[in-house]
Amino acid sequence: MPQLPNSELALKLPPINSYIPTKFELKPLPADDSSHPLLNCSVKVCIGNGKKKQWYPACVVKFKTEKNNHFLLLHFEDEHEQWYTLDSNIVDTDENAIEAGFESFFDNGKVKFKVTAVPREGEGFVFSYGDADHECDVDDGVAFPPIPPPSPASRLPQLVYNNNSLKVWHMQDRRFKRPQSDLRLNFVCDGMNDALKQACMDLFCKLCADALAETCYLASVCELGSSLHSNDTGFSIRVNGFDDKVMLLAKEVLDVVMSFRGRDGHTCLPSTIKDSRFDACLEVLRRNYSNSGMDASNFVTSLRLLCLKPSTKSSFSKLKALEGMTSDKFVDCLNQVLQKISVEAYYHGNVCREDADGAAQMISEALTVHHRGLPKKKMPSKLIIKAKDAIDQHLITSPTVDPTDSNTSVEVYFQIGKDDLTNRVLVDLLEHVLDEPFYNELRTKEQFGYEVSVGARWTFGVLGMSFKVTTCCKTADEASARVDRFLGEFRTQLESMSDESFMEHLVSLAKEKLEMFDSMADECGSHWSEICEGRYLFEGHRQEVQCLKTVTKESLLVAYDKWLHPVCGKGKPKKRRRVVFHVIGKGNIFRPDDPSEVGEHIDGLVRDFHNSVKGYHSSAQKGNKRTQTQQQWRENSKPNCRGSRIGRLSRHSVD
Repeated sequence: MPQLPNSELALKLPPINSYIPTKFELKPLPADDSSHPLLNCSVKVCIGNGKKKQWYPACVVKFKTEKNNHFLLLHFEDEHEQWYTLDSNIVDTDENAIEAGFESFFDNGKVKFKVTAVPREGEGFVFSYGDADHECDVDDGVAFPPIPPPSPASRLPQLVYNNNSLKVWHMQDRRFKRPQSDLRLNFVCDGMNDALKQACMDLFCKLCADALAETCYLASVCELGSSLHSNDTGFSIRVNGFDDKVMLLAKEVLDVVMSFRGRDGHTCLPSTIKDSRFDACLEVLRRNYSNSGMDASNFVTSLRLLCLKPSTKSSFSKLKALEGMTSDKFVDCLNQVLQKISVEAYYHGNVCREDADGAAQMISEALTVHHRGLPKKKMPSKLIIKAKDAIDQHLITSPTVDPTDSNTSVEVYFQIGKDDLTNRVLVDLLEHVLDEPFYNELRTKEQFGYEVSVGARWTFGVLGMSFKVTTCCKTADEASARVDRFLGEFRTQLESMSDESFMEHLVSLAKEKLEMFDSMADECGSHWSEICEGRYLFEGHRQEVQCLKTVTKESLLVAYDKWLHPVCGKGKPKKRRRVVFHVIGKGNIFRPDDPSEVGEHIDGLVRDFHNSVKGYHSSAQKGNKRTQTQQQWRENSKPNCRGSRIGRLSRHSVD
């Protein structure tokens, strides 16, 4: 029979993995907003109207228990809401018994109802008129989809802690019903305004990830994940997996990260980091910087962002800033960056309010006694360069970073203006209308390039549209000229578009905005994007769909003429905020001479663009108060992320 090894031998069983989950129960929901199989269902209610009774469509939005009574809150199409008593015979109805066609009564048999639609797993409110003809019309794109009611405040992220530059948000999952949770943190650091500090932040994240490699491996075996990423203003952390052990892993990660704080006067690395790993991580980071921009298509987009976002520093400038970097210099720089920080966190999933309070306490303690918050007036401003409004395009041309790359990539960017609901919806709709014809003309018919795309852009609260062509058979000038010619020709197609086709575009975009979340991570990511950007419009997609219902073909034509069309009503070229980026590959006769230092050349292009705009616009700044100038736009509007081509930050459309 198998036996344990002799105690005299050096063989031992491996230590128990502390990240193995042991609790898989779902946390109870609050009594005043609990769960029931009818919750989120669409119903029709038979209500007396004088001597007649009529059926009214509604959605079940809330369930609560009070003194052994069970109540459902119904939201009607006219925004009216009313509570009904749930009859005892369906209080404990099995979830699988509720399906479309189910009938019963409210208020002790006085009010009859029948279920017209049941939400799928992971879906929120569903609203249906219970009319098969209308549902077919929606599928055919000739009728607008019904808009579900807004979620109660208890179903959206709630701010549960706000003290000393630490904010913690919380939302308990009701859709996916998994024993999992997701904790996300964003750290905004002081003075992240130059290439050296941003490079040191990149190195800091690599060192911490390296120090946590063994811990994260043990956690990953138990389906717990973690990540640490730097950004222009600081860094972010994510820990997700079984809620039973998420906080244990989060504490381990925060202990390593926070070991760098409160070390003023120290020049050595903290004990959590091995000295031998500094040079290795530094070399990996340098190689990453050296290899960035090798793909022409990705590089042309990076070039656009470098020109538009002054706070973003290029990989080349960060590589240069790391010259002569030592551990002493790194620690000194990091002491300055981490001296004052602001933290915002979001705890989502199978976690109740008590769990969120515990998470807030753990994060607060992890910040150490040396924590000094970053005042609101010191928070970095998110600014974007305002492009010239001119007839001539502002052209920025660069050779490919890889001298052997034969691809040429062109991006034509139209800057529209500060975000607002109507313009955001119009830009979304323009992308929806332009996408297929643009691809069909340039890629399918003319084989102009192997990558052809049009996309709505949202950059630090400023709307835009981007047309990209990557080709190895056309010149950059031909590609950008073809984009402009397409915009001139498409105006006729847009004007002659039938009402049926226009309605199909409206309905298709509305259904896209109302799409359900694919997973808990998808829902958490959408809410987290709103929190990070400071907008907090967790259900702005409803506003967008409501606004979309009011859009006419005439208003879309006006927007097209104003933003994209190359000529005015008199047939003369007109002013547009247009910036064109050319990245020209090997073998193209118009390729600029390869500079001796590609990185310095690219940084010089960015500086020249900034200087040219500064010469055209004035700027003003006094003390800690940054004023909105003609030269730069500042984010002061609040667009939504979910289900929108411009919105949802997890999608490609947000820079």
